Amino acid sequence: MAGELIKAKDILKIGQRVEFYVEESNERYTSRIEDITETELVVAMPMSRKRVPIIPKQDEKLYALAMGSQCRYRFFTVFHRAGHEEGKLPVWYISRPEQVERHQNRGFVRVRVNLPVNVRLIDEDGTIHDPIVTHLIDLSGSGACFSLDRVVKVGTKVGMELSGIPGTGAIEAMCQVARCSVIARDDGVRIYHVGVGFENLPRAITNKIVHYLFTVQRTSISRGINS
Repeated sequence: MAGELIKAKDILKIGQRVEFYVEESNERYTSRIEDITETELVVAMPMSRKRVPIIPKQDEKLYALAMGSQCRYRFFTVFHRAGHEEGKLPVWYISRPEQVERHQNRGFVRVRVNLPVNVRLIDEDGTIHDPIVTHLIDLSGSGACFSLDRVVKVGTKVGMELSGIPGTGAIEAMCQVARCSVIARDDGVRIYHVGVGFENLPRAITNKIVHYLFTVQRTSISRGINS
């Protein structure tokens, strides 16, 4: 099932293909697992398109995708150091994750959150309306859903300012409305859940959002809560 968290020791194997995103780059780097210890993964040092070795900063967080036969598994890890395996192959030494997340496509799993957000609706003629303070219903690396007291037309542009994610300041994103659903509350009041997709969000920001959501999922599952 997409979004399921699985023990990493049951998934990660020597010889497995792995892809990495580093925090400040939009490029995907291909590697493979060369060795696994109690605390670390040893992976072949990725190269840029120009065959230049990629060496992150010490303790930099890395977003990783491990390839399975039926789906892919994503996880976050921390870069420890670069070196050579058996004195020959250049490698990374990175932290060994406890869990990985299963997903079957390139989409991001949406996670229920309750974070404050400011949204500005933008008319077709470019008029930007005053900010509306509301809260998120859910969030993913590719979009979000928030609550409003009015209908919003599909295709409407929205400026969003999101705060409350640890380790980041306010995140500003341009979005486009993909859906707008009416919700009838128990008190009879109607509200609207507005789903938007992020447009041109930098990979570094996406990584931070996904890392935060991965932590939320892991915490919820450890508490026995289905988020």
